[in-house]
Amino acid sequence: MNYKIISKKIPYFNLIGAISAKRKVNVWLVGGVLRDLFLGKKKDLIDFDFCVEKNVLGVVRDFSKRISSKFIVLDEKEGSYRVILKKHSKIYTYDFTLMRGKDFNEDLYLRDFTINMLAVNVSGKNNSVIDLFHSAKDIKNKLIRSANEDVLRQDALRILRGFAFMVNYGFKIDKNTQKAFVKYKKLLKNISGERINEELFKIFSNSHSYDAIKRMEELRVLDEVIPQITKMRNVYQGGFHHLDVWRHSLEALREFEALYRKYIVHKKEILAYLNEPLAEGRTRAQIIKLACLLHDIGKPIAKNRKGNRTIFHMHEKIGMNIAENIAKKIKLSLREKDVLKKLIFWHLRPGYLADQAPPTKRAIYHFFRDTGEEGVSVILLSLSDWRATRGPLTNMIKRKRHERIMLGLIDHYFEEKKKKPLPKLIDGYDVMKKFNLKPSALVGEILKKVKEEQVLGKITTKSGAYAVAQKLIKGGRL
Repeated sequence: MNYKIISKKIPYFNLIGAISAKRKVNVWLVGGVLRDLFLGKKKDLIDFDFCVEKNVLGVVRDFSKRISSKFIVLDEKEGSYRVILKKHSKIYTYDFTLMRGKDFNEDLYLRDFTINMLAVNVSGKNNSVIDLFHSAKDIKNKLIRSANEDVLRQDALRILRGFAFMVNYGFKIDKNTQKAFVKYKKLLKNISGERINEELFKIFSNSHSYDAIKRMEELRVLDEVIPQITKMRNVYQGGFHHLDVWRHSLEALREFEALYRKYIVHKKEILAYLNEPLAEGRTRAQIIKLACLLHDIGKPIAKNRKGNRTIFHMHEKIGMNIAENIAKKIKLSLREKDVLKKLIFWHLRPGYLADQAPPTKRAIYHFFRDTGEEGVSVILLSLSDWRATRGPLTNMIKRKRHERIMLGLIDHYFEEKKKKPLPKLIDGYDVMKKFNLKPSALVGEILKKVKEEQVLGKITTKSGAYAVAQKLIKGGRL
């Protein structure tokens, strides 16, 4: 990797160099883009970080004006600005930050990991890539190493960032760096929820996120992010389980990712469904992974004995409430929070449905009516939960039958989605006029029941709908 290759790969690299020379200010390209260029990663390079020796605002203004783009202030106190460029249907971000420390060497020393400490002076005065901390060697050896552990104390979020690099780049974490992670992990409680979820979901974005989560668990880093999981350890679950509640939850994540890699990636409809964004940059699949870790979080509170059996009555409801508090703490969006709660609350339902072997059309209708858009997500969580349950009382023949039924329910969901909506037979006004009713909850229940009977093919006409309504009114209940 040399200066000419870098200048060709980065739009307006030479322009920034010209501005640097004109203003007699050193500007260095630093960090991730050089790491990715060194690795030869086949991906669009769209995010660029520059360190500016002085007068950073002047450089930013010149650059934004020359490329006819606006800039925004990221942190005025720290002298951090961003220029956003839209070009050829791509969005490029150029971040310029004032140099920290007494010189550029010290600035590099204050960065998170050696893999992000490569730099090049954009002015072209020195064409060689700057490598003060054996960064190229660490990148080649796929090693995440901190050159200065004090940066973890200054910003403990870098601990989570290390695990994100681990799983997304296939790197390993240096032993001394792991010790530093443990040393400063308690400082994670001081990090804002927005920053925590950003790094956590970078981990969940990888199809092997279990590897990073498991290492975080072994170092007890995960407890600092989600303290509630501590109570899940060493909670015995009975003969159907081979693991305690927490290790079972980790195993559910592993099983979900295995299911994703071996089955889901070959199913375009499921894949598109799971890749749907629930918030900016975060997908439904990532929320399911979080749900795998939290689906039984209510069990420590719910645990009880009934005769010789261990029971966890209403643990799904207790867990839903605990998950809501976690979602608030890590600042999930309203939609993400609602999806997470729904997954935990309904995660037992597919198993009950499969117990009917085969379930009735009405039972299937009720399931998807109650779970809505998240019906498939609930089934996938349930499948992962079941696969992570391999105790001595587990009946594998029954397990396989259940799985066939659950996968069949997923196919049913997408088949129904392709069908045209049925015409409405009656509306609320029709019901109130026909039966001389005032607006009430009963009218809504009647319409819900009429829709159910229509979907199941029990009625096809307006008179049939009125017959259903009359029966409900006479009975006074559904």
